[in-house]
Amino acid sequence: MKPEKIRGLGEALHHWLSFQILCGREALLGESYLNQPTGEYLLNAAGTSHLKTEHSHPILNRQGKRGRPRQIDFCLLSRDSEQLTTAIELKWITQSPLDKQRIIDDLLRLECLLPERKGQHIYRYLIVAGRTADLREKFLNASMNSQMRRFRFMQGILETVQDKAIRVSYDDLQAEQRSLFDKFEETYGSRIPKRFLTELLYGQESKDIGVYCWRIRCAENRHVVEREPSAEVSEHRRRPVKV
Repeated sequence: MKPEKIRGLGEALHHWLSFQILCGREALLGESYLNQPTGEYLLNAAGTSHLKTEHSHPILNRQGKRGRPRQIDFCLLSRDSEQLTTAIELKWITQSPLDKQRIIDDLLRLECLLPERKGQHIYRYLIVAGRTADLREKFLNASMNSQMRRFRFMQGILETVQDKAIRVSYDDLQAEQRSLFDKFEETYGSRIPKRFLTELLYGQESKDIGVYCWRIRCAENRHVVEREPSAEVSEHRRRPVKV
């Protein structure tokens, strides 16, 4: 699904959430509550594509891990070949402290969705919504400590300048940010990229509600972070993993 339709989804979500508040349903708002408007919009906008919810991640379930499979919130599959064409992850920000690891996990879960065949293209989107005050305090202005100073958690990862792609470089991140990337690799057994791109497609705030939509893209020549084998690195992190 091309970016212009995701901008439409962001606008639809903003209007829908505002309507729910006007109807006095504020207490119901949450991440799962985003599923209905998102699904309804995608059913109309997807054309001939198949819409799937809670779709098994095609890369991160190859490690033979038991338990619930790793899933993507919404996916579109091509009608003819059932190949993945679009992946969307949703996040709702609350008054609680931000789980920064979950944000990074979602970004990297999207980034590692690599085409399985030549000519296949996968669009990847992260959509974040919440009450405006919560979005600003807990997400947009969330901070971390680094060497006796504080910096913005999203610095160099997700920016709020619309339609301007930024290159996320692992080597240029703060050590505390890199540790979140490293934790993803340790948890999922998936090598993390040295670089990837993020771009804000839609960002809208009203007095009550804010919605932001980012596109996530692989670097043109994708390389993964190389690890030096050591006693401190777990065995599955040392083992080469094709992603």
